[in-house]
Amino acid sequence: MLRRFLPSALAIAALGVVAALCLTAPASAAGHPDASRPAAGLQVHLTGAALVAAADKCATWATDAGFANNGYMAGQLTTAVAVALKESGCNPAACFDNTLGKPCTQKTEVPGDSIDRGAWQLNNKVAGAVPDSCAYQGQCAAKDAYVSVSRDGTYFEPWVTYSDDAYAIELWPAAQEAVNALRQGTVASAVIGTCLGFSADRRAARAETGNCGSTSGQIWRVVGATLRTHAGLCLAATSASRAADLTLARCSGSSLQSWQIRPDAELYDIGARRCLDDPIPAFSGGDKPGVILTTAACVNSQGEGWFEP
Repeated sequence: MLRRFLPSALAIAALGVVAALCLTAPASAAGHPDASRPAAGLQVHLTGAALVAAADKCATWATDAGFANNGYMAGQLTTAVAVALKESGCNPAACFDNTLGKPCTQKTEVPGDSIDRGAWQLNNKVAGAVPDSCAYQGQCAAKDAYVSVSRDGTYFEPWVTYSDDAYAIELWPAAQEAVNALRQGTVASAVIGTCLGFSADRRAARAETGNCGSTSGQIWRVVGATLRTHAGLCLAATSASRAADLTLARCSGSSLQSWQIRPDAELYDIGARRCLDDPIPAFSGGDKPGVILTTAACVNSQGEGWFEP
């Protein structure tokens, strides 16, 4: 998976309500073949607790897949959740037969018909379409929505509800509030397709880059000012006096394990007084997974843009 640059971490983080509600794009056949899906599609009417539960579910799947929480109501993560809510109500069992123009179920799929499946309504007729076993499984569908359909979260036009702006009604409060409530997921980089990872969930393992959604070693839990792994280890700087590697360590309350989100999307280590940094520019080979991450002087570079869930 190639990694590509976002214009800047600051520009994405600063996107606001007006920008989100004005997003428009021409219809595209990349996700739903032209003339095969009626404009209405599935009719979803969720309210109250059901809407909140659906949004929370899709927010969890989407952040674990790699969608970056990089903008208030205009970021990848919030958009992905709003799209799923409007497409299916975030229902992993949702099915729509474009050929017949009516809802269906996985068991009643008609062989040869154009079918939209699952929470993100993944079409079965596009090149490289995932099988039903993935399309109807929430986390797998989210990963395909991230990698294959949205091109690492940069391209939402394949979804009809995005191209006609129907998704926008779900941005607030449902999608954004679900994203705001997250305390666990990927820490995505401003270098598209890259997430903060680790090779093993054990003490002294070094933090490194990984392709978003490719491994389980990318899920972080936000506890106070710390970032913790499934095993309960903390992301820690290894020096308070110089740029140095980052490792996993037993959580001790040390300031070297305390992280602060800055307005320009930098993750600042309080004890090291430095920022989390991808030290190799993507165009020089740093676009490969496995790049060892460090602390470095905060200079608002592309490699220092990170987004917590």
